[in-house]
Amino acid sequence: MARPRTFDEADVIARARKAFADTGFAGTSLDTLLEATGLARQSLYNAFGGKKELFMRAFLSDAAEAVEAVESIRHGEDSPIGRIRSQLVKVAVEQGSAQAAPSLFTKAAVELSARDAEVASTVEAAFESMSRHYAACIAEAQAAGEIEAYADADALGTFFCAVIEGMSTLGGSGVARATLLDIGFTSMAAIPITDLGREHLGTGDGDWS
Repeated sequence: MARPRTFDEADVIARARKAFADTGFAGTSLDTLLEATGLARQSLYNAFGGKKELFMRAFLSDAAEAVEAVESIRHGEDSPIGRIRSQLVKVAVEQGSAQAAPSLFTKAAVELSARDAEVASTVEAAFESMSRHYAACIAEAQAAGEIEAYADADALGTFFCAVIEGMSTLGGSGVARATLLDIGFTSMAAIPITDLGREHLGTGDGDWS
């Protein structure tokens, strides 16, 4: 009879995520992974198959959370245009000056996308999902009369996905919060905001022309 597992699988994956996010796939040795997760070598192989398999479990979990975080832009009490701005401010505040914990999703996208098809396809799918959420929020703002109807919601969704993920990467490298805020506020100029949209943003919140 097989011995029952004495560890929590979700906890092991969370610990592996942190280890891989800190030092990357290549930079995380098996010994480091065993120390981080508290697993014995054979237990790791029995439960997950090996280092790469555990990495993929951790990476897929992080990618799913990254998409879920963007999906939040579709909800909330703020107006749609306000939620877009709030997302920009949130990323700048949380990610500025490398304050946030490293992201495995970002680390893997940079390190492995060019040479690992499975990672590349996961990153592509995640970015497509994020872009769709931003585009849906833009479309909602158009329906609310906050953004001009002629705006290309899909193009703007992709644009904001690129800007915000880029802000996260810059923040992780140490770029200051104030600089990220400047980037975020400047990106708002790409949106053809209506007078109603400016009213919803508030006259004291900056120049959105």
